[in-house]
Formats: sequence, C-alpha cells, structure tokens
Amino acid sequence: GDCHMEILYSVKTSKMLVDEAHRILISGLNDYIYALEDINLAERLVQLLKLRRMKISVAESFTGGGVGKALVEVSGVSEVYNEGLNTYSNEAKMRRLGVRNLTLKQYGAVSEQTAYEMAEGLRRENGSDVCIATTGLAGPASDGSQKPVGLVYIAVAVGEDFSVFEYNLGGSRENVTNTAINLALFHTYKLLK
Repeated sequence: GDCHMEILYSVKTSKMLVDEAHRILISGLNDYIYALEDINLAERLVQLLKLRRMKISVAESFTGGGVGKALVEVSGVSEVYNEGLNTYSNEAKMRRLGVRNLTLKQYGAVSEQTAYEMAEGLRRENGSDVCIATTGLAGPASDGSQKPVGLVYIAVAVGEDFSVFEYNLGGSRENVTNTAINLALFHTYKLLK
C-alpha cells in the first residue's frame, strides 16, 4: 500500500532534464503522492494535523490499533492525537461508539453503514476534528457472513464531512491489515490536504 521512489541520474545529466523527469513523474502520480522527501505517511499526516491545529481520534476493528500505533510512533504526535479505541466486538461498537444494533443486524459489522456509525460515534463523543474508523475481514477465513475475505471499509470524518471507502484487498491477513492501515492514513491525509 505504500511505495518509495528514487530518481537516479548521472552527474553528467543536465539539471533541466532531471527537473523535467521529476515534473512528469509528479504530474502523473499527483493524486498518490504525499511527500517529495523521505518521510512516511503517518509523519506527513501528523505534520498536516499540526499545521491545521486539528485533533485526531481513531476507532478500529480488524486493524487492531494499527492506525493508532502508526500515529503514536511519530514524535510530537501528542499535540494532535486525542484517543484510539479498539472496538473489535459488536458489543464494543455499540457500547463505546453508539453503533446501532439494527445497523449491525441489517448490514453486518463489516459494512459501509457500520464504518460510518463508528466514525460518527467517535466524533460525537470526543469532539475530535478528524476521526478514522476501520472495519473489515482480514481472513484467512470468512466470518460466516457471506462477505469476502479482504472486504474493508474505512470511514474518515473531517468535521461534519464524512467519506467511506470500500476495498476488496487480496493477500494474507497481515497484507490486508497493513494495506488498510496505510489506506486509512492516506485517505485522511488526502481529505485534509
């Protein structure tokens, strides 16, 4: 879910040619680039949150605290990180985030509606400017809901604006989880940018 690129060139290459290659690469990948220097996604997001003087909170299910862990590994995150909840069970989603029992019965824990209600509950309860919620099936086996392994929903609330992203990710349990963590950070960064 994340890629690091370097442009290598000979000392004999003209600066104009290097600059043009750099410009073409950036313009072609603009929607996917979060940094032009060697910095990871969590660091970039924390920088942006500090710049905007915003607080962030996360409510995680299948990512098991991975989004919060990525954020708290950044030095100085205490200026912007409010709280992280690991609401793995349906009971925790209802009790801690106010997800409705009807939503869970009608759509399931892994659904757009549940992801939205998780983010909304977190925003409503703690007043953070930015809230991230994750729910999904990392596998290796399904949960009996007939939903495919790798189905992931990421909800991001920025103030009153909500976005929910759906993915069908492949690979191992670890790959699905790590990719979803990166996607949650990336979508949050893009919505704040």
